Amino acid sequence: MKKAPPPTRVEKVLIIILCMLTVFTTGGLLLLSHYFNREQDLLKKQKDSAKETSLDDITAILPEHCNLSEKIPDISFFSDSGKKVSIKEFEGKPVIITFWASWCPDCRNELSHTSEFLNISKKYGDLQYILVNKSDNKKETKEAAKQYLSDQAIPVEAYYDVGLSAWNELGLHSIPTTLFLDEHGVIRSWSTKPIVKDSIFEGYVRDLTEGSAKITGDFVLNHLMDDRGGVHTSYDPATGDAMNSDVLSETQGVLLEYAVLRKDQQLFDKVLSYITGVMRQNGLTSWKVSGNKPVQVNSLLDDLRIMGALISADNLWGGYDQLINSYSSEVAKYGMHNRNYVDFYEFRYRKYADRFTLCYGDLQTMARLADLDDRLKEPYQYARKIILGGKISDEFPLYYSWYHYGKKSYASDDLNSAEAMVTLLHLAEAGLLPEDSMAWLNARMDSQGVKARYKTDGTVADGYNYDSTAVYALIAMIAETEGDMELRGKALRKMDKMRIMDTAYPYYGAFGMEDGSGITAFDQVMAMLAYEYTGKPYD
Repeated sequence: MKKAPPPTRVEKVLIIILCMLTVFTTGGLLLLSHYFNREQDLLKKQKDSAKETSLDDITAILPEHCNLSEKIPDISFFSDSGKKVSIKEFEGKPVIITFWASWCPDCRNELSHTSEFLNISKKYGDLQYILVNKSDNKKETKEAAKQYLSDQAIPVEAYYDVGLSAWNELGLHSIPTTLFLDEHGVIRSWSTKPIVKDSIFEGYVRDLTEGSAKITGDFVLNHLMDDRGGVHTSYDPATGDAMNSDVLSETQGVLLEYAVLRKDQQLFDKVLSYITGVMRQNGLTSWKVSGNKPVQVNSLLDDLRIMGALISADNLWGGYDQLINSYSSEVAKYGMHNRNYVDFYEFRYRKYADRFTLCYGDLQTMARLADLDDRLKEPYQYARKIILGGKISDEFPLYYSWYHYGKKSYASDDLNSAEAMVTLLHLAEAGLLPEDSMAWLNARMDSQGVKARYKTDGTVADGYNYDSTAVYALIAMIAETEGDMELRGKALRKMDKMRIMDTAYPYYGAFGMEDGSGITAFDQVMAMLAYEYTGKPYD
């Protein structure tokens, strides 16, 4: 048998090239396989994480077992000497607590600013600022943490969560996490992001020492309110104010309620002076002032809100009885027709609306007015009947938007969620909110939250799958009224994530986008109201 001739030089080169291609192809396939498997693992982790977490945004990594406006659980940790220390020992002064670990780059970044943070804290009184190390004895030990603090000369009192009892009790998910507690041990704000700007740290400290409602209120008074007491609707970051936008009776009425809750008569009278001096024309309160001109149409919801605030103010301070009687006559004249409450009266054409929007039905105020004015007894009873009969279904236990008197039927329009929540709040305040409506709110808050608009079949309307500050503020107030502290906490954490905490911005304390866009008066005043509703959780 003849031997095959040895390969020529060209054949040798081709064999080498073929071998190299085989190696590269095999390696490439292995690399692609590894990349594909890695991507699949990441997708699986993301899906598993989405199932495990109840909220669809940053709130998923916020502390799980404690909430804003609630007293912190009775956690404990250990001092450098090994003494067990309870968080209760820090009550009497505001305290800032940062949970950290020496291996965490974000923690190291934040801790490098502690000297500046301590100097800022001194400007706001006698504050306590402590570090609590996540000492799990795996990635972090007490010895490693002590060595890091010593090497970096970090001048903050340090404690050690050996065994992670505090971590687990609070339900923390990330480091650094910083909690800001008032002198009663109530959590006023928190951050799960590294705080590395002095202006952001100062924003949290101001919020802690002055109060969330006041911080947002200061923005409203300084940037949205004009000299006469009118609050304009839309903030313009280019001009730094909102003076080119309209003033709505809706916002004015909410501010009156806010002033009553804060017992701030000076603010109450200033806002009221704009209503009586600018909005109230020909015995009718305009729902909008545009270009300094009030339109000749009222809004029943705002009239009732103003009336309710006036009655509360008179009970609190006295001196508003004549105005209450005058407004009662105005509501009887322009807020009802054929013995029914109606949405509005068009003054120029002398025309009443033929509808009743259910969120306009402030049943608590209607009942108070019925006691003051016999003309308003029957309209109250019929409005109550319409509202209670307006629940959409057991599966979707919200309420129709409005009722048409002529057709004697409810409209099947999509639901604006802010209006839908106002309806639920009015029912809650009157002691009439059904259990299934509360169950629906809890279920939504345990999944994707309550979005901006819904169809009457319970699905989110196209293009409205986003969150609203005002919606969550209203849910927090509903929960407070119903005594559901868990729901209140879920709503506040969703609301609070939209707040701007950087004092470097002129719109610090406002709710909106970080660039100053999307800041509307309604979101601000509803958040202020929610803070006041939920602001005193301790005994």
